Amino acid sequence: MSTLRYLPLAAFNGSIVATNDVKVSALSDGFMFGHGLFETIKVVGGRPVFFEDHVARLSRSAAELGLALDYNLERLRALCEKVIAANTLVDGNLKLILFQDEGGAGEILLARSGLYPKETYERGFRLTVETVTGRPALAAHKTLNYFENIAAKRRAVAKGFDEPVFSDVAGDLFEGATTNLFIVKAGRVYTPPNDGRILPGIARGSVLRHLGGRALQRPVSWQQLREADEVFVTNALLGVMPVAECDAIRFDLTKDSVTRELMASLGL
Repeated sequence: MSTLRYLPLAAFNGSIVATNDVKVSALSDGFMFGHGLFETIKVVGGRPVFFEDHVARLSRSAAELGLALDYNLERLRALCEKVIAANTLVDGNLKLILFQDEGGAGEILLARSGLYPKETYERGFRLTVETVTGRPALAAHKTLNYFENIAAKRRAVAKGFDEPVFSDVAGDLFEGATTNLFIVKAGRVYTPPNDGRILPGIARGSVLRHLGGRALQRPVSWQQLREADEVFVTNALLGVMPVAECDAIRFDLTKDSVTRELMASLGL
């Protein structure tokens, strides 16, 4: 059984149904091989955030993975609004899943309530670096082959951290299990490049567009993180999250002016 608590009503192949009635065949490629994608869309005030960006990423990945997405933006938007209204959801998120079913593409839309509390942003995230021998071939896509990330996240939480950051054996950092990584040095912002080894996050893209020439996509090493003035991570639900600690390295959150400016300017 899933450890996540979803709201009572969902959309399954376009129809509103009870969440507990959503069933997927064990013989489908989505179940047997993880042939599918998902997007987690933040909902604030009853409205989905960065909806067009999520659907655009889903569409790109669906084309590469051979999934037939009905890329009708307004149909998908209307479906999200139906699930939000059916659950009287105000603040929370939607999980849009596209997968290969026995008869073609299947589509599930689930809802959860709740946002990260203000106190989490005030204390900041605690990171730990986890060395990996390589990156998954599908790292640039948000696929249903997600257990490696979830397992790493659980290991980090069990040790008292909020998020693991993946590193190769040479010390170059990629991304978190559920986040993209940024460091700030002398007012410049750096993030690992979108080279197929990271997921191009929705909030990451918003930060890069906002910063323009102040942000550089280039390899970031463990040593550079240690020497950074500020560190923050992003994802669609967190927005911009300050980092207070990475293993034994601590960062002064009273001096993270770039991070706070981004949080205020982007409303993330």
